Amino acid sequence: MEFLKSFDSDDDVEFVETFFNVVQHVHAEESSNAARTRTVVNRDRQAAHDLLVRDYFADNCLYNDDSFERRFRLNKAIFLRISNALESRYDFFKQKPDARGRMGFSSIQKCAAALRYLGYGIAFDASDEYLKISERTAVECVDWFSACVYEVFH
Repeated sequence: MEFLKSFDSDDDVEFVETFFNVVQHVHAEESSNAARTRTVVNRDRQAAHDLLVRDYFADNCLYNDDSFERRFRLNKAIFLRISNALESRYDFFKQKPDARGRMGFSSIQKCAAALRYLGYGIAFDASDEYLKISERTAVECVDWFSACVYEVFH
């Protein structure tokens, strides 16, 4: 696995190996939530994106690289490499307008949501508080992220 050689620590390798096993759990959880009806919530996706960038990715960001790695369980440079690779190859990770003409979630928001779940096993709806991503979208993010990372870097 050439991809694993690019990681900085055993924790990164363990994380990557573990998240492929989580995919089955994601599909099981998605199936159990399929019968629910959806309520439309007006989320300020752009403000959530701007906050994420200001906190972790801006030149003078609020949190340093160590904080990023501790919170997302992945080195920031590797995160950006993965996010950029997925965005360049898959429409799901490209930010585009939704049916109402509002811009959708950015690639870094989708990858961050997936990593928060994979790294900590948080509830899917917990992504709504910081990233403003619904439970349904968080499930899609984990599903797409897992499959695409495997396809691109395997």
